[in-house]
Amino acid sequence: MKKIVPAPPHLFRYLTLSPNLTPETARTEADALMTCLHQVLDLYFDSAEEDQRQTLINTSLYLSQLLQPLTRHAAGAQP
Repeated sequence: MKKIVPAPPHLFRYLTLSPNLTPETARTEADALMTCLHQVLDLYFDSAEEDQRQTLINTSLYLSQLLQPLTRHAAGAQP
């Protein structure tokens, strides 16, 4: 019997930043998203209900995808 392997998560490449966003503002926004991600993961580890855990892990995935362009821009990459 063939082993079923889940598809790896794909990153959404359509997330772009405004060209007017400064690296300092990107850093501030990334910091806020990281705080939110930290809180979501705290809830995930404290939760026992499987449906809630799945929702929280999906939320953390979305937040991490939003963080990627912000952290790149904060580090000096162009939006």
